[in-house]
Amino acid sequence: MRVNQLSNEVEYVYDSISEMAEVGLSYLDVFLKGRNFREDWHGVNSREEVRKLASEGWISEAEDAMEIAAESVDLVDREHDLTGFRSIWDVAGCEVDVGRYLAKEPENMINYEIVPTTRSGRVIVLCASVAYSSVVSVDSIKKRGHGIAALAFALSKLGFSSELWADVSINSEGKKSHEGKFSGRFRVQVKGSNDAVDPAFIMFAFCHPAMLRALVLPAMHEIPSRFHGPLDIGRKYGLPADPKEDLPDGAIYLPSVRSEVDVPNVQEALLGYLRLLGILED
Repeated sequence: MRVNQLSNEVEYVYDSISEMAEVGLSYLDVFLKGRNFREDWHGVNSREEVRKLASEGWISEAEDAMEIAAESVDLVDREHDLTGFRSIWDVAGCEVDVGRYLAKEPENMINYEIVPTTRSGRVIVLCASVAYSSVVSVDSIKKRGHGIAALAFALSKLGFSSELWADVSINSEGKKSHEGKFSGRFRVQVKGSNDAVDPAFIMFAFCHPAMLRALVLPAMHEIPSRFHGPLDIGRKYGLPADPKEDLPDGAIYLPSVRSEVDVPNVQEALLGYLRLLGILED
């Protein structure tokens, strides 16, 4: 875990879900204040469920996301097949190799053979917000997450390496001091560029409401006390904010969700992400 702190901004970066979960679980008593989990909001009924999700991930709806990914991969393969050309020297061809011609080598003509190109050299960095307004339903969170998980699965099927981050950023609710508005940022690495794809943890991180509402929100109690008041820690936990764009150039950022209308159709969302990455043509 890495912590960065400015006068009115604090940032926690976790290297894994398990690292963040350890913090969140340790603050459940403070977070719940004697209340129980509600499945219709937290997505779980008990602490045991939260611990199991944190240690094992969530696989029950992965098949739906994988089906969406498979359909999109087929579309990419049909409409945007990645190919390249390999040079072949012979006594006949479509272009003269001047150097070889002047050297009087007989194989001085170039032909080009079409070959599939490798996609393994490109690492796609995705930072998706899992910050939701309190009014966003469990079903909507899962629906949006399916699109993000499907993107992760599609990238793997297409042969791309990927680095996945789940981000929860919050701002103070219109409260200003002489130092200005406060913000908190909590970022969790779900998958490193060299890690194998783990569907259970990808599904949990991006699709399950407990990621935010039963782990990240409790973990916010770890921040210095001077941020608690401005960010309303223990009550509203600030306003959802979009991720800070501070990852390497070319990273893709998906915004926070402030209302139900911000949740797109899953298939349309996935195709939109692929177009944004330049993998699928408009």
